[in-house]
Amino acid sequence: MLIIQIFRNFQRRLIGLIEWVGKILYEAVNAMRSKSYGESMTGNFDLLKAELEAFRGLSTLAGAHGFFGQEVLRFYSIAGTLLAFEGFKLDERSNVDERYTTHILSRSLLENYFWIIYLFDDLSLTTIRYEELKNSFKRDYHKLLNEPHLPRKSELEPANLTWAKLPRGLDINSMLAQIKNVHGDRLNYLYFVYRIASFDTHGKSLGTILEAVFGKPCSFPMLKIQYAFELISQQYLTVLRELRRNGVV
Repeated sequence: MLIIQIFRNFQRRLIGLIEWVGKILYEAVNAMRSKSYGESMTGNFDLLKAELEAFRGLSTLAGAHGFFGQEVLRFYSIAGTLLAFEGFKLDERSNVDERYTTHILSRSLLENYFWIIYLFDDLSLTTIRYEELKNSFKRDYHKLLNEPHLPRKSELEPANLTWAKLPRGLDINSMLAQIKNVHGDRLNYLYFVYRIASFDTHGKSLGTILEAVFGKPCSFPMLKIQYAFELISQQYLTVLRELRRNGVV
């Protein structure tokens, strides 16, 4: 019996040691993967900056290519301003005052980002999908002008009455469901940024509202804005390379 007990104690300790070593190795591998992934995502905004002339050239074209070029230039202007301003921390260290600017400006960049992924995911469908984008604009513009209390309508271009009958544009979820070549985890984080930043844009993340609803002090997540900018830059560079391969640029 004594020998059996000694063996069982040894067995338990050996299993515990194996589990401890396994945990250490697992954490080490994950740390290496995270570091490698993080390093691979740095510098994309600088690479995008180096291609600005190509994007300026695209911005002069008609159709989806012009839309892409102009949106990249808008992205560079807004993201570049936030990255250059030393007063903003663009990660989890941000304070509440910083988030009011960084989250809202980031949200303004993401809807067109999703459209660009959708437009250029399959170049054979780009023209058709650009018509969907135009129809989405027409419906929104008609709705704007149809607002009964909107003043100074004479200063705006008139809307065609038939625009109200155009097919509805895809929502973000429906659009993303049709995309085949987006890497899941990267896209998931940008959609997370889009949804959380939308609450900031509409003033729904104020502490007094959260405390009143949940009965305790709490806050929404601080977003990794710089990381999001790197992901967006990488995707825009990918689209640019694809357009070069097809002789557009």
